[in-house]
Amino acid sequence: MEEIRKRDLVILVILLALLSGYTYLLRYRKPEPAGMPSLELIPERIEGYGSHPIRMSPDALKVLGSDTTLARVYTGGERELEFFLGFFRQQQKNSQIHSPKHCYPGSGWDIIRESRMELSPEGTVLAARSLLISDGRSKRLVIYWFNINGRFITNEFALKWQQLISSLQGRAQAAAFIRFSVILPPGEEREATRELTELAEKIYPYIERSLRKLKGDGA
Repeated sequence: MEEIRKRDLVILVILLALLSGYTYLLRYRKPEPAGMPSLELIPERIEGYGSHPIRMSPDALKVLGSDTTLARVYTGGERELEFFLGFFRQQQKNSQIHSPKHCYPGSGWDIIRESRMELSPEGTVLAARSLLISDGRSKRLVIYWFNINGRFITNEFALKWQQLISSLQGRAQAAAFIRFSVILPPGEEREATRELTELAEKIYPYIERSLRKLKGDGA
C-alpha cells in the first residue's frame, strides 16, 4: 500500500511539473501572426449595388486597433447600406475586437433590442446577431458576426472561448469583425431590413473567400 501511495505521489509530481512547463511555454511562446486577408476579393459593385469608401479618421483607426479595415457604403437606390470589416492578425492588449454592444452605447446609441438574425447565403443558413439601436433621433439596424481562424462566430462569449482554445493550441488568433447597418426610416423598417439582409447574404461568400486567402507571413 505504501508503495502504491509513493507511486501515485511521483505520478502527481510529474504531472504537475509537465503542467507547469506547458503553462510556461504558453505564456512566453508567441505564435507567428496570421497573414493579411485578400480584401480586394470583396467587390465594389454587386448585383445592382454600387459603393463608395468610408474614410475613417486616424484617431478612429487608432482606437479600433485593427491591422486592416474595409468600410463602404453600398447604394442601389436612395437607401445607404453600410458595410465594415476589421481584421486583427493577432489579438493583443491594444489590438482587440470591440463588441458593438459596448461601442454603440459609448457613441451615444442606446440598444433597444438584441436578437438572432438568420442569413441564407448560397443556401446555407447562418445565425448572425442583430441590434436595433437609437440615438433619440433615428433608429439603425445592425447585423454583425465574427470570424476567428475561419470559424463563423455569432456572440462575444464564443469569440473569447475560441481565442482561449487557439491560445492553448499555440495558434495565431486571426480574427475579423463584420458589420452591416442601415438607418430605419419611419414606415420603411421592413424594406430597409430586407435590403440590408440581402446585401449581407450577397457579400458573405466574398468575405469568407477573402479571409481564407491570407497573404504574407503565417498564411
